[in-house]
Amino acid sequence: MVTKRKTTKSKAPAKSKALTKSKPRRKKKVSLVVTPPVNPTPEDGFDGDVFIQAGHENTPDDKTGGEGPLGREIEWTPVVANEATRILRAAGVCTIREDASLKRPERRNERFRVKVAVFLHFDDPDTGESGASVGYKGLSDQPAALEWKKLYGTFFPFRFMPDNFTADESGYYGFKFTITTDAEFLIEFGDLGSLKEAQWMKPRLLWMGALLAHFLSMRIGKGNVPLPVFPDDAIDPHSDDTADLKQLHLVPSGLPKRLPDYAWDILSAAAGIPWAKAGAMPQFDSYKGIMAGSFCLFHNLLKMPLPGVSTAAIYECKFAIDSDGSSNASDPDHQGKTSLRHADNSSLDARKDSFGVIPLDAGEARREGLMKLPGIPDFGGVGLRLGDIGIAFWGKQSAVFVYADKGPPNALGEGSIKMADSLAIPSNPSNGGFNDRDIHEMGKGVMHIVFVGSSDVPPGAIRSQRSAAEVESLGRALFKSFCNQS
Repeated sequence: MVTKRKTTKSKAPAKSKALTKSKPRRKKKVSLVVTPPVNPTPEDGFDGDVFIQAGHENTPDDKTGGEGPLGREIEWTPVVANEATRILRAAGVCTIREDASLKRPERRNERFRVKVAVFLHFDDPDTGESGASVGYKGLSDQPAALEWKKLYGTFFPFRFMPDNFTADESGYYGFKFTITTDAEFLIEFGDLGSLKEAQWMKPRLLWMGALLAHFLSMRIGKGNVPLPVFPDDAIDPHSDDTADLKQLHLVPSGLPKRLPDYAWDILSAAAGIPWAKAGAMPQFDSYKGIMAGSFCLFHNLLKMPLPGVSTAAIYECKFAIDSDGSSNASDPDHQGKTSLRHADNSSLDARKDSFGVIPLDAGEARREGLMKLPGIPDFGGVGLRLGDIGIAFWGKQSAVFVYADKGPPNALGEGSIKMADSLAIPSNPSNGGFNDRDIHEMGKGVMHIVFVGSSDVPPGAIRSQRSAAEVESLGRALFKSFCNQS
């Protein structure tokens, strides 16, 4: 085992002209194909100064990485790795550039003696929105990882996940291939499945490579690679320009923050929606499947047809097809029971009943052996629960629904076959509905309004006394009163 040496930490850069906001301008089209210079000769006792692996590149298996609305991980990691390698080699730093072909059986015994090793990735979790993160196998690797977080966090405008927040990070297969005198760690630059993060990252891939080269150069004290200027020719989420914010699905001042094109006539203030009573809830943007900036709560609603209903939630999201219930929908994921039951304890029928799915709260998820990601709020935290009634909109169609099933704790956007049919959304459980990528490509999702406290199911119970006709009538009456608050 090689003893790890102490390395003097370089100071985090002060915010300067590199961080100054500027008006976005049209970018010149540049090629991302980079040919690294000849690699300098390594020092005695080393195979190289630094080791850089582009995650998933040339993988021999089917693990090709994440895929988001703007690109694929397997395409992005080489761009960053190649740029960092080019800059470091040009500065005299011997850089080993590797890929996922290390997984091949004939390479399993290879080892690389270097000072620092980094393994590059972009996150795309199956549940919920994440952010940037680092992973490492031992405490001796932590100082370098924390120094990278401090540097990258100076620029990255979104959240960092906890270190080693997944087992794949702390137990990354690539760690066994490097023997380092300083550190080896995995870098997740951000969540490419998140539209707002992807739009920030995609035009800055080459800059990320330059920033990584600067970090590695400073970390090993060789090459003197300068801090790259922060790009000012790409749309920046920090911009206050409303047009930029709309393109990024972020929140301009005032409400509604965003509405899909089909909803302006039915969900605008002119249509009676009481936006003056609404408050933005950006913490719900962490849910996978939601359109960022769309979740709001309306408070102090008056003269509602059900006692105790004075709050409503609105959000825009994907629409997956739920086939659960008492009829067999020929879906491999079909379950015969729904979380909500009729008065006789029978399950609702996805073909006959219009219902939506509410995400499991953290406590419910734990009881089912699942985990709610840090920072993702519970729907129960704002009073939403099983049995609450809502109304959804897509195009020129609307559908009253009831929360009748509980779904993944970190994802949002699922409804029954009947609800999809009412909205004129393809309802085949195998290939119907809209996934996360669909709604971002279309630039719009399905609008939902749910009335907090409209459930007739006592806490802890599962039976509703309401018929489908009663739910339909109440949903229409609630929405009518909601639109007449003035």
